[in-house]
Amino acid sequence: MSQQLKVFYFLVLLLVQNIATADVRQFYIEVIVFKQNAPNSEVFEQKETEIEVVKHYARDISGKKTMSTLYRRLDKSLDYRPFYYKSWKVEARSGRMSLPVEIYDASQKLTGWVKIQRGELLHVLADIELSPSESVEEDGLIYHLKEKRRVLFKEVHYLDHPKFGLIVKVSPI
Repeated sequence: MSQQLKVFYFLVLLLVQNIATADVRQFYIEVIVFKQNAPNSEVFEQKETEIEVVKHYARDISGKKTMSTLYRRLDKSLDYRPFYYKSWKVEARSGRMSLPVEIYDASQKLTGWVKIQRGELLHVLADIELSPSESVEEDGLIYHLKEKRRVLFKEVHYLDHPKFGLIVKVSPI
């Protein structure tokens, strides 16, 4: 094969690779999870997990944390008890969903995932479960939060459940 033909094929492959990766963007996803003491009259009866099964998670690449002040304010509050704060760096293609990032804290019995969906608008999808461990009568219960929310870059968004909540922020890199 001639040298010119080899160079031509190399350039074509390089061009195809650039086209394929052109729509990939990187984002930081920040998540704070907290318990809340708000009174409510809802009855929770879930005893088995309902989290959507995930085969592959995004690589655990730490991102920058910009909500530390908010975490400290929640920590000083009597109504909220934050216990989980993490940030990840993820990739998402246009018109697709990112791989989910794993939310897990064994000591708080917290498990689940968060991912973003890129399209004309940006959405955060969360599927999180928390098992309370404070009282004997609640033993075995699972609180489940499953939500899809349209978000704007660098804005703080609150995902609500009567027993716990998530604060989510998505920032472009």
